[in-house]
Amino acid sequence: MDGTLINYNYELQERERLFHTIFDNSPDAIFVEDLDGNVLDVNPSACELHGLRRDQLIGKNAAELVPPEYRSSVVRPDKIIDGEVEGFSLSVDGRRIPVSIRSCPIPYMGTTAILLQVRDISERRRTEEALRESEARYRLLFESNPQPMWVHDLKTYRFIAANDAALRLYRYSRDEFLLMDSIDVILGPRAEDPDLPKLPNLVEMSTARHRRKDGTMLTVELTQHTMRLDDRMAAFVMINRVISASR
Repeated sequence: MDGTLINYNYELQERERLFHTIFDNSPDAIFVEDLDGNVLDVNPSACELHGLRRDQLIGKNAAELVPPEYRSSVVRPDKIIDGEVEGFSLSVDGRRIPVSIRSCPIPYMGTTAILLQVRDISERRRTEEALRESEARYRLLFESNPQPMWVHDLKTYRFIAANDAALRLYRYSRDEFLLMDSIDVILGPRAEDPDLPKLPNLVEMSTARHRRKDGTMLTVELTQHTMRLDDRMAAFVMINRVISASR
């Protein structure tokens, strides 16, 4: 046999062996389906995802593997996924498993098939939900706190956020508060301090004279904490108490 042909056959065998190794050991569920959505082959992760054996999955239509309301969107040749989409898979015990899905057409045994890569994103969804709940709790603590509080940008001196107690104290609406040109409207003239933005952990307690919307002057005791917020330096200010108020 010609040496070139031997080498070519050897390369084909090695490629096939590599494909099967990747296919069998992928942590993502992989499905090969015909153009009608019937399962032709699956890997062990696909069996684990649905709680079914390989022989139980092969021959099933993909529509049987997703919740009823998602069956109309099951991948077909005219619905090949461009990039990644999210949906749900259905386990044998009826659980809805959030998944991300990628697909592409592939040659398969002399015809065209669809390869689906399905990733269980349950843990990611739990993490995202925990973050949302945590953010909601902290937002509630900020917005409903009886102590007047606000956050302003240390470079532009514009307000970023203010809680309800601050709005009541200074007698501005939320839109008025957040659309002010700068905190000067409340604080009056300020001395520039070029070093302040470089001190992300500065905590400072002081008294200050502030001005309400109606012109009333307040003497307040406050605590200021500088911090990095996203990509900017900001100051968190809390009014500890109002010492006096006068016209």
